[in-house]
Order: sequence, then structure tokens, then C-alpha cells
Amino acid sequence: MKCYLTACVAGFIAFSEDLKIIDYELFPEDEIPGRLMESQRGSLLPEEKKILERLSREYDEVVVEAPESPGPREFQGVSFSAPSRAGAYLREHLDTVLREITGRDPSKLIHASLLSLTLEKVRESLSESDKFIIQAISALDELDEEIGKLIDRLREWYSLHFPELDTVKSHEQYVQLIAEYGDRDSILENFRMDVDGSIGSDVSREDLHVFRGLAENIINLQKLRDETEAYIDLKMEKMAPNLRALAGSNVGARLIAHAGGLRELAMLPSSTIQILGAEKALFRHLKSRANPPKHGVIFQHPSIRSSPWWIRGKVARLLAGKIALAVRKDVFSQEFDESLVQEFNERFEMIKKQHPMPPVKRKGRQGRSRARRG
Repeated sequence: MKCYLTACVAGFIAFSEDLKIIDYELFPEDEIPGRLMESQRGSLLPEEKKILERLSREYDEVVVEAPESPGPREFQGVSFSAPSRAGAYLREHLDTVLREITGRDPSKLIHASLLSLTLEKVRESLSESDKFIIQAISALDELDEEIGKLIDRLREWYSLHFPELDTVKSHEQYVQLIAEYGDRDSILENFRMDVDGSIGSDVSREDLHVFRGLAENIINLQKLRDETEAYIDLKMEKMAPNLRALAGSNVGARLIAHAGGLRELAMLPSSTIQILGAEKALFRHLKSRANPPKHGVIFQHPSIRSSPWWIRGKVARLLAGKIALAVRKDVFSQEFDESLVQEFNERFEMIKKQHPMPPVKRKGRQGRSRARRG
């Protein structure tokens, strides 16, 4: 004999082959939202275990309406079907079935349970660490942009007073000199430069005060930027250690942000991970037949950025494939796997050895036909 087991907002209900209720196991009413959340994560609930124990003793086959999972599979005669006949019947006649089981109007129970479940999902979503990582990496990018703009403004502005200081290429050193000394005479006294004088204009005390204030604020923003980067690294180490080890904290965080979350990233194929962040280039390819993008965010990884152009596509495919494995380990097994980085490095070195020179351009069709005639 065969029976069907399906879940609903109130618990688990079993049906015979002719869709008659044969057994049920309801959730405690005050624990319904938590039970539903656990069920959506694929956990084997106590109520499900109890009813499966009873059904597997009485029936040859128990058809569970769910994707195949290891929990119910431990019981003899269990198979999976999603959706099932019983599930479709239960969803169509939910009020009638629950009224028959509980002996009362189920509408208030259904409404309260679904409302509590929604609130619980919102609460869980807001507490997930990947949302903090997404906000932090966005803040880091905005800080980098603002710091870059302010440094450009300071260089252009201060060059009216001391244009020769532009020979200092390091932005950090340039800003530090202005913040510490202010006017050009003090800088020349304390910082060795191959400059006899300056063609810049003189400035007032008020001008110098603004210069130094802007430089000090840039330094403070740089400190905030470093603190934000350290915060991202700490979060990534706790939440996605495999992704962090393979891609680095910043690249990993940007991939999470583009995917919308760590779990969402784990669901993506490696081909999509490879071009995350290159949506505009992909759209141009689809619209105007331009060359398709070979990489997106992952171009920032040193292995791709520092590679010669002719192997970047191969390295990007390799890295994206390993990232897909790393993220799935972080999400599903939550175990750190050192071999991922080692395997990537070995394969990366092999690609470099196999392709030391750029490919030879092939002759066009006309050139080949002429060569054959010759």
C-alpha cells in the first residue's frame, strides 16, 4: 500500500491513495513560525519524524512532498515527489481539511502563522552577516571614490601655492606633508626636495588653514577606510572563510554584493560568477555583437589582473570555478578546505607554463586560399 505525506501551515498530514486523511501530526501553535522556518531550511522536524515512524510501519511506500533530502530518507519505503497529488489536494482544500482535523475555523490560525512567519523572515534577513558585508563593501567603494576626489581637489588647489610639490607622486605623502607643515617654506625646510624656489603664489593664513583642514580630513577618511576594510576582512573570515582565502576579502565581498547575498552567490553557476559586475559589457555584447566580457569583479584578483592578456580568460574561468566550490562549502558544509587555494595555484602555474607566448594570429580566409594557390 502507498500513502502520501505533505506539510502545511499547521503541521504534517498523511493521505491514502484515494486522498482520505489517515494520520496527522500538528505543530504546537506557539512554535509554528519557528517550525516553518526550519522546514524551509530542509531540517527534519520532530513532528515529521513521528509521523514517518508510524507510516513506515504500516505502508510499503510513503511519498513525501518535498525535494529529496537525507532526513526522511532514513525511513524505509520513503520516496519524494514535489508536487504530489496529496499536496495539490491539500492546498486546494486547506480550510476544509484543517477544520476536519482541529474542529474549529482555521482562518485565524493560518493568518497569524503566516504573519509571524513573514516577520521572522524579515528579522532573519536583517540579522544575516552578508547584509552587513554588502553595506560595508559599498561604504568602502564610496570612501575610495570620495578620497580620490578630495585628493585631486587638494592637489589642484595647493598647486596654486606650491606647484613643485606635484613631484611627490605618493598621494599619502603629499597629503601628510600639507597636514603637518602647511606652507611651502615649512615643507622645504623639513622635506628634502630638489627645488630652489617656487613659482606659486603667496597665500594667507586663512588659505593655509583650509589647506591643512582638508588634508587632515583626507587622512581621517583614509583611517576610516582602513578600519572598514579590516571590518570586512573580519566578517568574511567568520562567514565565508573559503571564499576569503581564495578570492580575498574585498573581491569576495563584492561578489556577495553583486549576487545579493552569500546563499544567492552559492546558487550561481561558475559562468555567471565569472562575469558578475560586467553587466554593461554583457548587454553591449547582446545588443551590438561586441566581444563578450571575459571577467567582471574577479578581474581585481591579482592572478587575473597581473596575467598577460592572452591567458586572462582561462584564469578567470579557473578562478570562477573554484569560487563556486568555495562558496558552496561556506554555505552548505561550513568547513574550511585548504586544498581549494592549493589546487587553484597549481592549475594557475600550469596555465602560465602552457601559454608563455601570445597566440599567433590566423590568416584570413582569402590569405589561406592564396597560399594554397601559390
